[in-house]
Amino acid sequence: MILNFYTFMRGFGEFGAMLLYMVLGCMSGKATSQDAGSLLISSLQYGLTGMTVMHIFGFISGAHANPCVSIACWIFGYIPMDMMMLYISCQLTGALTGYFLLLQMLPQEVIDSSKPAVCVVEPLASLSNLQIVGIECFLTSVLVMGWCALWDVRSGRFLDSVTLRMGFLITACSFAGGTLTGASMNPAKTLVPTIFNGNPETVLLQLGGQILASVVVPHIWQFACTPRYRLLESVPLNQPCL
Repeated sequence: MILNFYTFMRGFGEFGAMLLYMVLGCMSGKATSQDAGSLLISSLQYGLTGMTVMHIFGFISGAHANPCVSIACWIFGYIPMDMMMLYISCQLTGALTGYFLLLQMLPQEVIDSSKPAVCVVEPLASLSNLQIVGIECFLTSVLVMGWCALWDVRSGRFLDSVTLRMGFLITACSFAGGTLTGASMNPAKTLVPTIFNGNPETVLLQLGGQILASVVVPHIWQFACTPRYRLLESVPLNQPCL
């Protein structure tokens, strides 16, 4: 990785994307409620925030705004390891800064009424540890598959509405798992609020499911969904071309 203005610009893009994601995604104070109306609002809020972040920072750094996405991007070979580490460092720093700014902007009654804390959703007590890991892994896998599809060269003709499609994908996953595990699908968004408000016992389970998805899904995509073209010389002359 060459340290120049271009590298700085990409790191700043991830910093700004994650800062904006934390502030806009959690500003309403609804992310910790468990009723259906609040779940719908928070799901739409995160989906629209994802669309906003991709629109503003997508052409600068890719607007990953998620360590899982950066890990998957590295596994695909689109960014080197040192760039991935820069992305993740900037994402965590942006999340810390964004959450700090959020707490300064929210009125105290909103902070006090957010249980267990602003932008923190604890998994249902009836869920087992394996279920927590499984749900977070599955939802994060759907998100990572959305990015894998976006990076696939075959989707080059369908990039005009990519921000809308990714925003709806985030909304669908958030609405599906919001009341179960919180469905953050983002290690930075999961970890940073717990740093400010204490470390729930389940945070490692949520992080484990998310990281597992970011490592496994790209390999599955490369193996199962990426075509392996054969050289023309290796095709027998009497075999029809496919």
